Amino acid sequence: MNLKIEKSKKPEQNKIELSVEAPLEIAEKTYHTVIRNISENIDIPGFRKGKAPREMVEKQVGVPYISQKAFESVFYEILHNVSTQEKLDIVDVIEISSFELLPGKPLTFKVIVELKPEVKLGKYVDLKVKAKKIIYDKELFIQKTLEKIANNFITFKKITDGNVKEGDLVTLDFEGKFEDGTEVPGGKAENFQALLDRDKFLPDFVDKLKGVKVGDTKEITITFPENYLTGFPSKKANFKVKINSIEEKILPEINDEFAKKVGIDNLKLLKEKIVEQMQQLQEIGSQREFENKVVDQIVKDSKYEIPETMIEKEINYLLQDVKMQCEKSGINWSDFKSDPKNKELFDKATQAAKNRISIDLILNAIVKKENIIATGEEVSNEMQNRIGQLGEKYKHLQNDKAFINSIHLVALRNKAIDFLIKNNKPVWEEELTSVVPE
Repeated sequence: MNLKIEKSKKPEQNKIELSVEAPLEIAEKTYHTVIRNISENIDIPGFRKGKAPREMVEKQVGVPYISQKAFESVFYEILHNVSTQEKLDIVDVIEISSFELLPGKPLTFKVIVELKPEVKLGKYVDLKVKAKKIIYDKELFIQKTLEKIANNFITFKKITDGNVKEGDLVTLDFEGKFEDGTEVPGGKAENFQALLDRDKFLPDFVDKLKGVKVGDTKEITITFPENYLTGFPSKKANFKVKINSIEEKILPEINDEFAKKVGIDNLKLLKEKIVEQMQQLQEIGSQREFENKVVDQIVKDSKYEIPETMIEKEINYLLQDVKMQCEKSGINWSDFKSDPKNKELFDKATQAAKNRISIDLILNAIVKKENIIATGEEVSNEMQNRIGQLGEKYKHLQNDKAFINSIHLVALRNKAIDFLIKNNKPVWEEELTSVVPE
């Protein structure tokens, strides 16, 4: 697609105005496609759906409406071609000041866009970077892994005489209110079943229900964790809880029969498989540690300025789950953002946003500097891997242009990281860790 493009620098940092003219056939094809789609979804007297002539459809819905819909359907595809042709890193569309899309005329439009900031790279090759080589405690790793596998085969036994303990499966009634008397959204239920595991349930809730008997009612005060994504992190609430039933966890015995349940001939072989997994994880963990340290060093030594609009956009992305929860709970997002109680949450999100953007800018600059490209085969392989992770129902994304573009960027980013790994050296510091990855 050959586009005629004029660029005008705007006074604001990293913003330019683009005047674009696309070939006549683009306007023709898009306009007629939209007319056909519209005609298939409206009733025009005397004609079956999809069979009315163009003039009748134009009269029914109006040429301006058709033109608008046609432009909306093709704008981002054209803009992507603009960015490719002019080698522009477009971050956001600020304003579409004008457009014309009519049969018999080329498609034209003017748009103001924001570009990624310029990056002055520091030294990024021949670095010697300190990184921790991950070493797991072998016996502890085997023990913890066997425990995790065993948890997939747990059974529960109902008890009538006993107290609640961590790991129990309990059925309970509860009702919660904040300190100001307002109800906790989703904080009321009857015969709610919960596994009292600190990693899967509110830790404070688990701790304060320990020792309660079947049929007992207890009032507890809990503090929601700082990272609790429901619109009220760190807030306190009072709960009235009644224990209806308790089922204690029964773990299988770790022996050869247990190994056979997971498809391994005996326990000795299962332990050997676990050690192999441990070694792979050590290597992967160490590699990621080195990657992160290299990128961190280059970020530190490079110069750039991140526009506030990029930071704000990334914050909104990072906190989209919190925002959705606020909306469900009837909490105004602007009020939530301005509440001093939530300052720490937004401070952390701001720092995370800056870090993510910085890494993206650095890797993008290296892609440009080293003329790194991603072949069609590499993009296709990355796309198939990603769709495989998402599931079969997302297979349609392989024909989605926006998805393909995003995968292309991922492929370029991965190749930039590969370049950095090959052209820099780690200085390893071994670190024994008792943490077993999930």
